[in-house]
Amino acid sequence: MPLAAQHRMFYLVSILAVAITAAAQQTPAQPQHAHVELLSRQSAIVPGANVQLGVHFVLESGWHIYWINPGDSGQPPGFKWQLPAGFSIGEIQWPRPERMKPVKELADYGYNNEILLPLTLHVPQASGGPSSAEIRVEAKWLVCREVCIPERQEIKLALPLATAAKLNTSVVRLFADTEKLLPKSLPRGWKASAVSMKDDFMLSIAAGRQIIKAEFFPLDPGQIDNPAPQKLQPSATGIKITLRKSNLLSKPITVLRGVLIVPASPPYRIEAPVRQPIQ
Repeated sequence: MPLAAQHRMFYLVSILAVAITAAAQQTPAQPQHAHVELLSRQSAIVPGANVQLGVHFVLESGWHIYWINPGDSGQPPGFKWQLPAGFSIGEIQWPRPERMKPVKELADYGYNNEILLPLTLHVPQASGGPSSAEIRVEAKWLVCREVCIPERQEIKLALPLATAAKLNTSVVRLFADTEKLLPKSLPRGWKASAVSMKDDFMLSIAAGRQIIKAEFFPLDPGQIDNPAPQKLQPSATGIKITLRKSNLLSKPITVLRGVLIVPASPPYRIEAPVRQPIQ
């Protein structure tokens, strides 16, 4: 096993051991390193109309939580919902992550300081029920600095039922800022493709204009070597990004999925078909 892979394995085993030890202990009544709350963009629930919710994390300085693909260590937050009859909840929309390197041989994807994880509450038509609705969620997350600690909290939000709803002015800015971090579809005319080589993937972005800088965050774990430098080849019509393959990649892939970050642009969702090398 290469030395870098040995260091990676040792770090992952250490993280897992710390998490298991902490989980075996009594979970504190309140999280120690994160303040978590459930927020609503609307001030009330209107029967038959969706409500935009968000799980809001405010993290202690120096601590972080993880993206849907945590990278080389960690795990993303998980949520168990309790909803009124007839209500349903959508999937978490994951804002673009930050790239963090806890040690030289590893890279993680996650969030520092503060993050809102938005999602949609689907509301049924009026059924003659109570005048308010309470949404409950049990949130579990791994918060890390030099060590990782599993934390959990049960949070709830009660909203009145009404015939119309205004925006909740106290959180409008937070939701609006978060929308800017949510990956969008590639602009019309842009194309993403990839070629699988011996040790690398070559991701090509055809944009019809020059791209000088870019960064790719993989959505699926175990495909690229997270801490390896991403080599950029700008061109007049786009950019090529060389991504080193992960040692964990055991079989060919057909699609390279992830988030592309280009300065002065929104984050973009990437689903690049992967062409295998000609034998």
